[in-house]
Amino acid sequence: MFEANNKKHWEKIVTDHREIFNERLESGKGSVQLRLQGIDALETHYSPSPVPKPKDLKKKSSSKAEKPKMGKFRQPAEYGDLATTGLLEYLGVEKGSIKWKNSGWGGAYLSQIKIKSGKSVRTYKKKNADPIKGYVVVNDMDRKGRPIAWVFPGKSSSRDGSRLSASKLAGILKKSGNYKLVSNGLVYPYFFFTLEAALRDILMHAVTNAQRQKMNIWSADKTSKGITTKKFSQITDKHLIFPYLFRRMVKHQYRRMMEGYWEALNTGIKYTPKTEGLFLDTFFDDTNPYIFMIKEREFKRLDEVIRVTKTKIRFSTPPENIVFLS
Repeated sequence: MFEANNKKHWEKIVTDHREIFNERLESGKGSVQLRLQGIDALETHYSPSPVPKPKDLKKKSSSKAEKPKMGKFRQPAEYGDLATTGLLEYLGVEKGSIKWKNSGWGGAYLSQIKIKSGKSVRTYKKKNADPIKGYVVVNDMDRKGRPIAWVFPGKSSSRDGSRLSASKLAGILKKSGNYKLVSNGLVYPYFFFTLEAALRDILMHAVTNAQRQKMNIWSADKTSKGITTKKFSQITDKHLIFPYLFRRMVKHQYRRMMEGYWEALNTGIKYTPKTEGLFLDTFFDDTNPYIFMIKEREFKRLDEVIRVTKTKIRFSTPPENIVFLS
């Protein structure tokens, strides 16, 4: 969450998602959730989006059919929590002071942090009450209304609200929390076409170095090697993979279960969701977007890069070689 000293600076951002951003800013009473540019941490509490019900089934129900639950899913816990802790400590939270509390729905939230101010250390337990100083560089917002940001600790040497060129931003990029997380192997690279190549290259160099040293996630990542599994729970409890792929698998499973439920409503048959099903044989039926391959300098469909069988799935190229178009 971030609160700008001057909220009028948000108006300088050119975006197609202004309306939802304004709603978020108002509901957050001036603070808004950020989406960190160029990186993707392991999911700690992911839920698939609702799937629209077919119009001809809107009024149908059946005691024989059990409706699938959206649920909240997380990837293997260690490195997702490390990314959160690493970022907060870099931004100014005292090391070892972070406490978590179980949320009751399969996730956890921060219940306490400590911040040093001068010689004293203060404890904070309320949301948005901590006075951590920092600044952001933003040039767009995502579809959920979150500013896509580079985050920095302390005070900026540039004037608040000023425009930074790509070259000037590149000069300070290694001071960002985004870069620190990548260079320590705590997050995956996640590039979109809106990210300038000069900035992307800096992150790619950090990724390559972290991979070479097998730092944190790169000691356990199975995205390129692939995972062989027959149970859905193995991707939440066992296998460490690119979060984008994880989200795709969760959304795909939920859609397939909902389609089974709708069929049961339509036919009156008994239905129990296959919560351990992977449904990989229809993995690209939902969507098969184009992506850009950096090294090859060409566009490809996602199914040309993700190899899928009934029990195995893998990327044939590393995540840092992919630019997503949407």
